[in-house]
Order: sequence, then C-alpha cells, then structure tokens
Amino acid sequence: MKQILLVLSTAIVLVSGAYGNEVQHESTHEVHWNYDENGPANWGKFSETCQIGEAQSPINIIVNETKGIDKSDILKLNESIETKASIADNGHAIQVNIENGGIIRVDGVNYKLVQFHFHGLSEEEIDGAHTDLVAHMVHKSPFGSLLVVAVLFNEGKTAQPMIQTVIENVGKSVEIDPSTLLPFDTEHYYHFMGSLTTPPCTENVKWYVMKEVESASKEQIAALRTFYDHNYRPVQPLNGRVVESK
Repeated sequence: MKQILLVLSTAIVLVSGAYGNEVQHESTHEVHWNYDENGPANWGKFSETCQIGEAQSPINIIVNETKGIDKSDILKLNESIETKASIADNGHAIQVNIENGGIIRVDGVNYKLVQFHFHGLSEEEIDGAHTDLVAHMVHKSPFGSLLVVAVLFNEGKTAQPMIQTVIENVGKSVEIDPSTLLPFDTEHYYHFMGSLTTPPCTENVKWYVMKEVESASKEQIAALRTFYDHNYRPVQPLNGRVVESK
C-alpha cells in the first residue's frame, strides 16, 4: 500500500508541474520549490532535469543567429473559441485553466489549449532584453506532448482586455475567448525545442514566441505583480539548439 501511495503522489507532482503547478500542497513542513530560498539555482533538488537537462527553457533569442523555419514547424492556429475558464492563484503564478480550449496544429498533430499563466517579467529574452510581462499558453496533444505559445507584453497606454478580465476575476470562473490574448500578427514567431520553465523542467516541449509585442497598461502590469513580481527563471544555455524564425 505504501508503494502504491508513493507512485500516486509522484504522478500528482509531475502533472502539477506540467500544468503550472495547479495542485496546492497542504503540508507546511514539506519543502517545495519557489523563486526565493528554494529558487531556480536550487531546483535540481526537486527535479534532476532542472540541473542537468540539455534543452532547458527559457532562452535568450539572438535574432541574427536564428534561421528560417522548417515547414514541419509552422503553426496553424485555431484559438478562437468561447469557453469556460477558472482563474486561480496556483502558488507560483496567476493561471487561467481552460475547460475546452482551441486547437493549434503542427506537423499533423493537434495541441489543445489547457491553460495560460503570467510571469512578472518575460522569461524569454530577445537579444538580451526582457519584456515587462509574458503569458505562456500551454497546449497538450492527445499523446501527452506539450507546446507553449509565449505572448510578450510591454507597458503601453491602453489596457489589454483579456488581462483585465483575469485581474478582475482571480478565484472565479468566467466565459472567455483565449484568442483575445494573442497579438494581431500571429504569422511571425520564433520556434525552438525546450522545457517547462518550472520543476520538473520536463524537456521535449515545443516553444513558439510571438514576435509582435503587445501592450498592457501600467496599472495592469502592477496589478499582476502584486501577486508575483519575480516568478521568472533565468535564461538557460542553448547547448547547440537552433532557434527558427518565421
């Protein structure tokens, strides 16, 4: 019985990591990862992959070193769908859990949107620079593989409607259209193979970083940062990976 319980516990931890750590731990005595004393430099204690993985995320995208995208890596987006979503503080980020998300198709495989969440600065860097905020839209295939679309934001004069909906409804369920989080230009992006940016840092994740940087108001960025203002992992070595550009 103890062995069965151990296997079940391990499975729960892995699933929670893959989906932005939706599962909350009740014990106050067990040590868990965070962005402070048990931050990114110590994540190897929670998952060895975080320390020894060779294809980790996030990365610094050096624009002049990217290459043209392979046809098999081109996205076909169909994110526009009215769906129910629950907005939660999962202990590491503000996360929007999608009941019935839209579909992204890549190389004949469909990836369904399961959640998106926010980081207080972009985890990705473009030519060494962060943006003021990023949303990571996490998709899952029927085979369990993951694909993440990163939407970058900088401070602007106008509020972003989806972000405003999220801020006003933390802890609630709402009807949303996730496509309203995306930039107007969804035809241009960077692509690379990487990992989850939180433990267990699972690799073989398809990453797509939208090139068009959206705007969010100063007040919106501040509001999200009242929850988490430094929940971003430092960039990781490329280790020979190639970043594609479309």
